[in-house]
Amino acid sequence: MKKFIIVFSIVLIYACSKTDAADNIPDVVPDDEIITIPVVVHIVNYAPNPFDISDEKIFSQIAVLNKDFRKRNVDVTNVPDEFVHLAADTKIQFKLAVIDPLGNATTGIIRSSSEVTGWDGKTSVFDETAIENFKLYYSDKGGQDAWQKNYLNIWVADLSDRHGNLGLGGYATFPGADPRIDGVVIDPRVFGTLPPLIKNFDLGRTLTHEIGHWLNLLHIYGKDGDCEEGDLIDDTPTQKSQYLGVPSYPQNSCETNDMYMNFMDRVNDNAMYMFTHGQKKRMRSVFNKNKARRSLYISSK
Repeated sequence: MKKFIIVFSIVLIYACSKTDAADNIPDVVPDDEIITIPVVVHIVNYAPNPFDISDEKIFSQIAVLNKDFRKRNVDVTNVPDEFVHLAADTKIQFKLAVIDPLGNATTGIIRSSSEVTGWDGKTSVFDETAIENFKLYYSDKGGQDAWQKNYLNIWVADLSDRHGNLGLGGYATFPGADPRIDGVVIDPRVFGTLPPLIKNFDLGRTLTHEIGHWLNLLHIYGKDGDCEEGDLIDDTPTQKSQYLGVPSYPQNSCETNDMYMNFMDRVNDNAMYMFTHGQKKRMRSVFNKNKARRSLYISSK
C-alpha cells in the first residue's frame, strides 16, 4: 500500500509541473521576447524547365529574413532621419525546422519535381471550397503537403507567365487561413541572394514582404488611392498608393512624407529597409492567446 501511494504522488507531482509550465506561458507575448519560427521550405521544381535551387540559396534567404526582421540589415542606415526612431527590431527570427510533424529529424528542406507550378496554388481567399483542387498543396497531386500550424511553410515554385517571364514574385496567406494552404509561395528568381535571380529583386526582400503579410501586415499604402484608409497602424504615415522602383526622398501623397522604404511597400529590394514599432506590435499580436498563430508560439516554448 505504501509503494502505491509513493508512485501515485510522483505521478501527481509530474502532472502538476507540466500544467504549471503550460499556465506560465503569457497570454500576451512580452515585447522583448525573441520568437523563433521554424521554417519548412518546399521546393516544387517544374520538371520541364527546372531551376537550380541549392541549399546555399535557401540558407541565404533565411539569413536575409533574420537581418531584416531583427533590424540587422546594413542598409537600415539609409532610413531617413524623420523615420529613424520608428525603425524596429521585431524580435522575430527564423530557422529551418529540425523536427518534422511526426517527430523525426529533418533539414527543413523538402525537394520534389513535377509539372506543378506556383500558379497551381493561387486560390482566392474567398473560395476555400476549391482548396482541394490546388495541386501545389498536395503531395499526391505533384505538390507538397503543408506542415500544419506549427511551421512557416514556404513553397518555392515557378511563377512564370505564358511567355516564360516572371509573372508574380510571390503571394501569402494571412493568419486564419486554411492550414492546408497556410504559408508563402515564391518564385525561385526572387528567393535568396544566389542565382537564379532577376534584377531589382535579388536581395531576398520579396519573402520579407510576403512573410509580413503572413504575420498580418497590410501594404503600407492600405487601400490604394485613398488617403482616408491606411494600413491600420498608427506610426506608418498614411500613403495614397504604392511606390515602385527606387524613389527619391522625400515623396509626399497625403500631407506627410511617405515611408516608401518600408518592407510593406512595393519598391525594389535595394530601396526597402525597415519595419516600424507599430508593425512589430501587430505582427507579434498574432501569437497572443486566442490568436491565429498561438499554437506556433506555444510549440516553440
